[in-house]
Amino acid sequence: MYKLYHNFIEILNLDEHKLVIYIDEIEKLSTFEFKELNVNDSKWICKIDVKDQMIFESTIDHSNEMIYLYAKDQNLYILKESSDMIQPKQIHSIEINNQFEKIYVKQLGLDRYGLYSGEKELLLFSGLLNVDEINQNYKMDLAIDGEEKRFVDISFIIYGLFHFVITYDCQNKELNVRKILFDVMQEHKEIEVTVNNRNQIKILNKVTEQKKIVNFRLVPTYQPLKIFGKDTLEQFKEDNILNILVINKQRYYIYVRTNGVYLVRGNPYLVTKHTSRLRIFSLFNSFYVYGRLTHYAYNSDQKYEYLYIRNSEHQLAKFTRPFRKIKFLKRYGFFKISLNDLDLDSRIHNNLFVGNDHRIIHSLRLKKRDKKVKTYITKKNGDKLQVLRTNLFGNVTSTIIPYSEEYSLFSKVKIKVASILSSFYKDKKYGVNLFFEKKSDKADESAIRVYDYVQENCQTDSKNYFILNKKSSAYPALKAKYGKGIIPKYSLRHYLSIFNASYFISSELSNHVLNDRLYIDHLRERIMSVPLVFLQHGIMFAKPVDNPMAFGFHKDKNQYNIYKSVISSELEAGEFYKMNYDRDDLILTGLATFDHAKLVEGADKIAFMPTYRYWEEGLIYTNRIEETSYYRVLIKIIKSFEEAGLLDRLLLVPHNKFSQYVYQNLPQYKHIISDNPSEALKVSKVFITDYSSAIYDAQYRGAYPIFYWEEKDYLIRQYKAIPPVNEENAPGPIAYNTQDLIRIVKHAIDHQYVVEDEYKEKYLKINSFNDNQNTKRITDFLKEHQII
Repeated sequence: MYKLYHNFIEILNLDEHKLVIYIDEIEKLSTFEFKELNVNDSKWICKIDVKDQMIFESTIDHSNEMIYLYAKDQNLYILKESSDMIQPKQIHSIEINNQFEKIYVKQLGLDRYGLYSGEKELLLFSGLLNVDEINQNYKMDLAIDGEEKRFVDISFIIYGLFHFVITYDCQNKELNVRKILFDVMQEHKEIEVTVNNRNQIKILNKVTEQKKIVNFRLVPTYQPLKIFGKDTLEQFKEDNILNILVINKQRYYIYVRTNGVYLVRGNPYLVTKHTSRLRIFSLFNSFYVYGRLTHYAYNSDQKYEYLYIRNSEHQLAKFTRPFRKIKFLKRYGFFKISLNDLDLDSRIHNNLFVGNDHRIIHSLRLKKRDKKVKTYITKKNGDKLQVLRTNLFGNVTSTIIPYSEEYSLFSKVKIKVASILSSFYKDKKYGVNLFFEKKSDKADESAIRVYDYVQENCQTDSKNYFILNKKSSAYPALKAKYGKGIIPKYSLRHYLSIFNASYFISSELSNHVLNDRLYIDHLRERIMSVPLVFLQHGIMFAKPVDNPMAFGFHKDKNQYNIYKSVISSELEAGEFYKMNYDRDDLILTGLATFDHAKLVEGADKIAFMPTYRYWEEGLIYTNRIEETSYYRVLIKIIKSFEEAGLLDRLLLVPHNKFSQYVYQNLPQYKHIISDNPSEALKVSKVFITDYSSAIYDAQYRGAYPIFYWEEKDYLIRQYKAIPPVNEENAPGPIAYNTQDLIRIVKHAIDHQYVVEDEYKEKYLKINSFNDNQNTKRITDFLKEHQII
């Protein structure tokens, strides 16, 4: 198992013989054969804009050697190191300050250390140069001469912002190894701050030689701690913020007030006494943020005049004050922001900040207690929609998404008219249920199955409609079959039905009644308020539900009114429990789409469907797909199947969000790309994925399932969570490289695609139903609860 500490590098392959990496920013692919690397001899790879630190580390299988990638002086190096080495070359100037002569720490390798008593080795530890948190205790009995304190500092190991503090607890006979990430982002020449021990910093006034020892863990956020008195004000008569510290990823500010110098944790608004009352309008190719922008703290007037996007490296504009010298009017002015300047590295969302001429200080706020998740302005810019809005924390964010029809003037008029007309339906005696699937652009999953069943088999007291884009291939047949029961997407009836809806019944979340992202607030608020019977489009037992990007679906965090969610097993229910749902929120019926899940006659394709990688959305949406790991894994699979003589049977099934971009960028392989997962499932006798829940659909149909986990560690690191499906419960064989994958595929072909009994048993724990009665169970629930 390797550890990758930075995402600018992707690990494409790692085995006992070689390491293959890809550096996205410079589009560099590098392969390193371990036998060609000399032990303890660093090899330069490229220039990188990264501070000195560890980037990657791994043991080499079946050896006593380690492989490191590390940054030094904005260069990237690879190093092979033997664990037997005890006298390393000094690559980083690591400072070791031992407090005792007989008990001491010495460096054993690039980032490995040993604690010794005389010549006796007491402990081996590592990890100073990476950004991971370390706080480990070890039971041991040390003889500390002449010390009566309970806690005794044994050693300090320092390199740049990285600090190891080794402390011994004399009472509990316990050694603590703790890492502190301590960085001085802004330093005043007359104030020095250093780490004093594992809990304290020392603040020194170099002029007066006053010093203050502070437990940084106890520094409050809203009650600043006074560190120097009023007598020091003359020394700092031009300053507001003296030092900005970052301790364990938390900011601390040393700043000046009218009665002395103070320290506070993570509250720049308090430090600067920021007040704003701003508005936004657009003109031509710019946004204008105008109004009142002031900072009332000591020595802060007109010091924080610059607008930034994302970080301190991307300055957007300076606040223009037309009446800078007039007392009451000088507080007013504007930022002029070019739309193109907001389009940064193709990332969809970027926060805006205010700062001085060289550093951000705090987030941009339009007013003190701004409404959260509020859209202030949208503007079409080419084929993109640019949005300024507040995020979940009330701070201003720039969002750039593909332009779509609901933002057109005609659609906005229809939405307004629909909102007015809906008031005439308030006293209606019937319920209105809207059925829809992904973005209301398709009709081939659970929602249409339940809609069909309701229309054909049920006497209802409600009005039931299916929303579908006229451009969908399914639209003509469904419109002919159900007439007014099919409502065209973007029509006045579509918007009116949203305002009148009693329930949404869908295989997607509520926003898909229109689009996956929506920045029309009053329409979004209505959509969020409608109770949703969530049919799911897959069994939720693949990607981890506790990854940060999934938090929006957690019961205590999601903004949707989810009335009930369909599940397929008690094992799957466990994933919902992780998200704070309880059993009453779930209906155990199985997925309606599985009732119709079959293979077509003669199905013989080998489908490969890598799961959605949300962190690469921005690159893909701006046609930079070739820079993504998603694209490279597709190419790798293509080449492997080509070499194995199986290319004619391969079917690539990209995620719905990425499919059109994959299709456009691989024209030579158009014949083996499917942009419709539902159709691909029908023709695939073998189904391969990393963490897509579609594999459970494929297996239900009779396909042979294979999990391809060569990128497992990379995906887990990106998801920041561990998937529920693992080596113990996966209902199919696992391949960790393309050689294994081809071998398993050939095994499946040779054995007529028969799934082994052990995998069948595991599958039934994930999906409990195989009677094709899921749709009936769902409909019975809808009738029982008087929804239809």
